[in-house]
Order: sequence, then structure tokens, then C-alpha cells
Amino acid sequence: AISYGYISRGSDKIKGLEDFISEYERSGLRDDALYELGNSYVKINEEEKAMNRYDQLNREYPGSPYLSKANLRQGLVHYNNGRNEQALVKFKYVATEFPGTPEAVQAVSSARMIYVDLGRVEEYANWVRTLDYVDVTDADLDNTAYEAAEKQFLANNDKNAIKQFNSYLNQFPNGIHALKAHFYLGQLYYKSDLMQNAIPHYSYVAGRSANEFTETALTRLGEIHLLEKDYNLAIPILERLEDEADFPQNKMFAQSNLMKAFYRTEDYARAVEYAEKVLSNSKVDKSIRSDAHIIIARSAMETNDEQRARDAYAEVEKIASGELAAEALYFNAYFKNQDGSYEASNTAVQRLAKDYSSYKYYAAKGLVVMAKNFYELDDAYQANYILESVIQNFSEYEDVVEEAESELRRIKREQARTNSSVNPDGND
Repeated sequence: AISYGYISRGSDKIKGLEDFISEYERSGLRDDALYELGNSYVKINEEEKAMNRYDQLNREYPGSPYLSKANLRQGLVHYNNGRNEQALVKFKYVATEFPGTPEAVQAVSSARMIYVDLGRVEEYANWVRTLDYVDVTDADLDNTAYEAAEKQFLANNDKNAIKQFNSYLNQFPNGIHALKAHFYLGQLYYKSDLMQNAIPHYSYVAGRSANEFTETALTRLGEIHLLEKDYNLAIPILERLEDEADFPQNKMFAQSNLMKAFYRTEDYARAVEYAEKVLSNSKVDKSIRSDAHIIIARSAMETNDEQRARDAYAEVEKIASGELAAEALYFNAYFKNQDGSYEASNTAVQRLAKDYSSYKYYAAKGLVVMAKNFYELDDAYQANYILESVIQNFSEYEDVVEEAESELRRIKREQARTNSSVNPDGND
């Protein structure tokens, strides 16, 4: 009957084996036949019949040399059909009851795969240490724990991957795969918008010697610190990124954000230094060029370098759009007022109101400049009207309202010198 199997006549083989088992109940080959019959049923996907014959072998021949093989086969049938827990029972039985046999070694290997799939590596480690014939090193367990986490990561099972990578690092904080585990955890937390959780893992990667993940880790850390407005933390990270980046876009990311971070921390000289670095790059995007010019302009205003501010705002006005263009146009009006070009200044304010009406902050500041222009053009009534309108309608901008109120008091004080009916406190 067994010979039929070698010439691909499986059904004949099965019939022959079934007949043999029925007819020769006392034969010394009956356990061989039961084992071969189970294998034959597995080959034609008759799994229930196969399992029944393996079970019969277990019951009737507890001392058979085929017992380890039959139980291993049952474990593999369970595993291939996704019945992991049932497979584990069989594999652990073979590993324990038939120590040192080839079947036991394969059972341990198969059990390891299941534990990795299930992410129960610590349970595997505790169990395998009880088998004195298996030489499991710390490196083996390290690799197993990492493999379990990486498998979840590659399958995009983010929640499980986070759990498994954390478990790996708890067991092996200085493990073989610690660098990768920290990096992938950083990526997972970043992807999940858990920025504070990502920081220590990216910091670990950035703190090691240069590696394949350094540049990404520095970029992510820079992004997170900027997002959190932690400029003092962002600056040293961005300076490293500028020095170490291989990709031009990351170097530009570092430089453009360093100019902003230095401006935010009131280090205007270094803000200008980095803005000029950005402008020296001919390939830089127009919006970043606008940012660089605006940083130079604002820094110049903060350091009372008005001429440089004028030049920079003129450049912004040429290339900017949106709010930056509104800011530049406001300063166009402001500088013309400073120069005594009141009509031209008003024209700039009118353009600001017409083209950038949605940017109310600069519209309000522009109106204050316009009020100053009208007063200098001997139209005190129009100046007062505009300032009172700003105070009434732009209360959300405290600095603008304060400037309007101060200007209104100044105008009324000057008017009071020539007209005693005007109250300098602002009430008629």
C-alpha cells in the first residue's frame, strides 16, 4: 500500500492502508500504516480524517516510534490553518516528551514562529529555557524579541508594533537592535501624533554615532521642537542637521528654520546671518526667500537699522503674497509717512485696504498711518474720525488700539493749544 504513494496513486494507497488496518489489527506494522494514512490524508487536504488517524496512533500505540512524528504533523496542520494555540500545545508536547529528537528541534523552531507571530516572546523565552537540550543564547532571545516587533511594524499594525518595540527595549535596553527599535518607535509615535513620546526615541538615535537614521531623527526632532515652539531646544538640533545632512532639502530646512528660531529668541544678528545664507542659495523656493527677506526686515527694525529694513521690505513687496505682502505694503506706507510723503503714504494704505482686506491687523495699522498722514495734511477731522474708528472696530489688536489712542491724545492736545473747546482726554 505504501508503494502506491511513490507512483502518485494516492487514492489507491489510502484504500490499501485502510484495508490493512481493518484486516490486520495485531500486525506489528499497524502503527506504520496509521502514520502513513494520516500523512496521505493531509496530502489530499482531508485534514479531519488525518487528525483522526494520528489520534488513533496516539491512543493505541503510546510507545510507537512514530508518535513524535505524528504529533509534530498534527501541530503543523493546526499551524497551517491558523490554529496557533492548538499548534502550540502539540509542539510543546513534542519538545517536552521527545527531547533531543529531530522532531523536538523542529517543534521548538515552529513554536518560536508562533510566539513571534503572537508577540509573546517573553513567554517563549521562559518556556525554551526549561529545555536543557536547546542552547538558547541571549542573542537568540534578543533576535526573537526584535523579530516579533518588526513583524508587526512591517504589517502596519502600529499599536501592536509600539507595544512590542517597547517590550523589546524593556528586555534588551542595550540590545543588538536597540538603535532600530528606538528609531521605529519614534516613527510610530510621530505618525500617531504623539510627539512627546517620539522625542526620547529620536534623541537616542541622534545621540549615537552617525548611522542610517541620524538625518531623519534630527529632522523629526527639529520639526517637533519647532512645532512646540521650543526654540532653544530646536536650535542645537537644527545646527547639527545643517552640518550633517546629506540631502539638500534637509540642509535648507535647517537653515530656514534657524533664521526663524534665532529671530524668535531675539538673536537678530544670527537671524540675519541665516537669512542671508538662505538667500545665497539660488534654488531656494520663492516663499522661503520671502521669509528670509522678512526676517532681515524685522530684525533690522528691532535693531533700529531702518535703511536695511526699507531695502528688505522692498524686496518682500516684490515677491511675497498674502500676509507677508500685507506687512510689506504697510511698511511701505509707514516709511513714506516717515519721509513726509503723506499723499503717497495714503495711496499705499488704500492699496493695502483694497488688495489685502482680509489681513485686518495690517489694515488697522495702515489706518493709523493714514490718520497721521491726514493730520499732517491739515485734516484733523479726518484723522480723528479714522482713529476713533480704529479704537471702536479693532479692539482685538491691543497694540494697534494703544497706538491709535496715543495718537488721538496727541492730536487733541495739539488742537487744544489753539482751540480750548477740545478736551485732551478724548471726550468732547
